[in-house]
Amino acid sequence: MPEDVIARTDLAYRTKFWAERIVDRDWPVFVIDQAGDIVAFCQMIPSRDPDDDPTRVGHITSLHVLPHLRGRGYGRILVDHVRGELAQRGFAELTLWVLKENRDARRFYEQYGFQLDGGTRPYPKTEVPEVRYRIRVPNHGQQE
Repeated sequence: MPEDVIARTDLAYRTKFWAERIVDRDWPVFVIDQAGDIVAFCQMIPSRDPDDDPTRVGHITSLHVLPHLRGRGYGRILVDHVRGELAQRGFAELTLWVLKENRDARRFYEQYGFQLDGGTRPYPKTEVPEVRYRIRVPNHGQQE
């Protein structure tokens, strides 16, 4: 994310945003805790994209692992968990948006098995381009 966009981030808004999501029992924020510290988190919701059916397409709004702990499997654990949760809920696909220039994140998603689906948009309230990735959610109980 460009520095000027980060500098414009409203901390009060972001605090309220995450406080509301943390208490949502239908669409929880999953965390990985290490010695009492949250080192990674992920949230899933039904897709809000107009070209997706929110009853069959889930969406990862956020996936974050502390920078010094990346590459240790935490992201994979969280995505595996989200896919399992979506499978139990009867969803067929999972999407997420990633900054077009975020090469590390894109490499992670591609190595996991996500594929670009042609969706593009600017990150909200910016001109920073994002691309959309998609992966199938396995049927409940199905092994991949």
